Order: sequence, then structure tokens, then C-alpha cells
Amino acid sequence: MDITLPKGVGYIIKELNKNGHEAYVVGGCIRDILIGLPPKDYDITTSADPDEVIRIFRKTIPTGIRHGTVGVVTTDGIYDVTTYRADGEYINSRYPANVIFIDDLVEDLRRRDITINAIAFNTEKGIIDPFDGTSDIRGKIIRAVGNPILRFKEDALRILRAIRLATTLNFNIEEKTLFGIVETMDGLQFISVERIREELNTILLSETPSRGISMLFQLGVMKYVIPEIMPMAVFSQFNPHHDKDVLGHTLDVVDHVPAKLHLRLAALFHDCGKPGTFTVDRNGIGHFYGHEVRSAEIAETTLLRLKYDRKTIKKVLTLISNHMVSIDMKNELKLKKLIRKLEKENINDLFELKTADFVSKPENGNTRLFEISALRDRMVDIIERKDPLQIRDLAVSGQDIMNLGIREGREVGRILNLLLDKVLKEPKLNEKETLLTIARKELDE
Repeated sequence: MDITLPKGVGYIIKELNKNGHEAYVVGGCIRDILIGLPPKDYDITTSADPDEVIRIFRKTIPTGIRHGTVGVVTTDGIYDVTTYRADGEYINSRYPANVIFIDDLVEDLRRRDITINAIAFNTEKGIIDPFDGTSDIRGKIIRAVGNPILRFKEDALRILRAIRLATTLNFNIEEKTLFGIVETMDGLQFISVERIREELNTILLSETPSRGISMLFQLGVMKYVIPEIMPMAVFSQFNPHHDKDVLGHTLDVVDHVPAKLHLRLAALFHDCGKPGTFTVDRNGIGHFYGHEVRSAEIAETTLLRLKYDRKTIKKVLTLISNHMVSIDMKNELKLKKLIRKLEKENINDLFELKTADFVSKPENGNTRLFEISALRDRMVDIIERKDPLQIRDLAVSGQDIMNLGIREGREVGRILNLLLDKVLKEPKLNEKETLLTIARKELDE
């Protein structure tokens, strides 16, 4: 295979070679090139120690000197250059206590996690693949380098990386590596929630996220990632509208919504409250009254624990809380209040979630899909008419109300909300003098 490296990468390797050092691109970039994917970034490994790298190149950034990494600035970007190294004893299943700089490429590759990440390349020597990662690429296999138990005990985050790679690349995890995951997953309790969150995000944004989520459940790893949703597994719904258990239905929904993080998260959590709200009627039919409220509560607790940003959490909770809204709604006042509750930016996402929720059920006929689409169209029509929907859309401001002689903020808010209620029912009332007349009448009563 003809591998072309970016200009800056070629320059760095050439300069290191000129100064008597080995240098190769390594890891994910070579893996992706061999698979046929565009590399996200390029990492360079070298026999030169960090001080030598700094001496050779005019402009460098000490990005990780302690671990042997120096950022080298070139005309087409900054590239990390890391000295060959062997890791000392690992602490808390995550970080080596110390690193030892070495001059042996194979030993440097030996410390890496997965065989397909332990491949090096330069234009002179070609592919260096001591652990047969290229064969695993051809076989679509995720295999730990050396002893899987040792690899995962060193750094438990490698467990999630293996599952993430199997998901994003559509590869299978080989048997010994699977056993290694099961044997060592307790180490995940020492991994920061931020690291866990980022691996989860990548799984959720993959082409088929259900593969990764299923693996997390099947291997027992989910209890270290999102223990809050564990009750969904094998929870039968006893309902004619569902032919799968709660988890099976959820996985279908996650796969069917577009690859937007907040939407995939909403799909993952939308029914997680069902086990806690399950009841059975006299006919043996299962019901989950109010499960959307319970699901939103679980989602909020979990997303806060995983330190998601507030904007994402708000979007996810809005979608979950409203995913059971009736698609038969035709009353314009109710529709306007729903638009206010959702906020305009979430409307299309809600209908993406509702559509995915519906097509993942056994009775997914075209009539119901048409009704979902029709409800969306009615809401879009209201928005496009530019009917006033929020206090900020009123023809009067808080200052206008204060000018009537009101000084107490709560009373100003009450009057504005009263005016909005009237305008929602009759948009033609939204004229300044008309609204001030209504406000004065309210104050005189």
C-alpha cells in the first residue's frame, strides 16, 4: 500500500533521521490508513529523547515532557513526538508511576493496548508490525497486545477503548481479550468520569451504537459506566405495543435517531424509568404511567455525575420529558404551549425521537408515521406564522408595565404572563396600546 504522510510529518521524521535517530508514525493513524479511513491525527515515535527533540527543532511545545512527549510545530500543524519508552508499575489501573526512555521500537510497541494500534511506519522501512496487527485488521479483530489481563490491569480505560474500537470499526473482540475484560473490569472504578464519558460519547456517535451498548451490558461493564440504566436489561414489557424488552427497544431507538449526541443520549435514557413505574392491569397488560418523568430524573442524575455540560443536559431532559406527547393534538393553544415548553430548537429533535420510538415497535405502519409528521407540520406552521409565543415576543416590555406604576418585579412578571396568555389565544391582541389597556384594567380590578 502506498502511504503518503503529511508534509510536516515527513519533515519531522527526516530531521530526526538526519540527526541519527529512528522515527516512525505510530498507532491510530497507521491503523486508520490501513483500514481505509482518514486519520484524525498523526503521532510520531522516536529513539531521540525529549531534550534531543527540543534541540533539533526550532519551535517546540513541552506537551508531556514527563512522559516523553514534545509537540513539534511545522508549517502544516503541530505533531506530538514521543520517545520510545517502557512504562513502570501502573497506579490505580490508569497511570504508570514512571516511564523509562529506551531505544527499542519493538519494546515501545509492546506496551501498547491493542495490536491494531501497535503498528509503526516510515517511508524507508515501511510497515513495522511485530504483533501482527495487520492480520487483525484483515480479520476485523480487536486483540490485546500480549497478555490481555496484564494490559487491562495496567490501564482499565483500555477496556472501554477496546469496546469503542469494536463498535466504531465494526470489528469483533477475540476470545482471550474478552476474558481479560471480564477478569479486570473492576479497575474501571478508578477511571475518571470524564474519560468514561468521552468513550461513551464515541460509542453513541458511531454508525451502530447498539453494538457497543450491547457489549457493555453483555460483558457486565455497564455497571461501571451507567449503572443507573442496568434495570432495563431483560425487563419484559408485557404489552402488545412492544415485542422486545426495555433494553432491546432502547437499542433500536438509539440506532434510528440521527448521530447527534444529545439525541442519542435522549434515546438511550428515554425509557430507563420504565422498570420503576411498571404496573400490570387485570388483563395482564403492562403499563408504565409517568415513566417519562422518572426517565428524566434518572437521566439528570446520571448526566450530572458524568459531568456533561448544562446545555446538553437541558436538551436531553426536554426530549425525554416530552417524548410521550400525544400526536393527536390539534388544539392550537395547546400546540403553542408545547412549542414554548420545548423551545423551537428542540422541535425537530423531538420528532426524530418520536419517529425512532415508533418504528422500533411492532405496529410501525405508515398511518401513524403520517400522523407524527402531520403534528410536526402543524407546529412548524405556527412558528412560520411568527405568532407570539414568548414574553419577549409581546409588543410591550417589562419597562412599559413598570411605567404604569408597578415597581414590584413579581407583579410585573404576573402581568406579562397574563398578557401572553391572552395573546396566545388571540395573536391580534399583540399591539402595544391594546396590551397596555388590558394591563391597566387588570391593575384597576
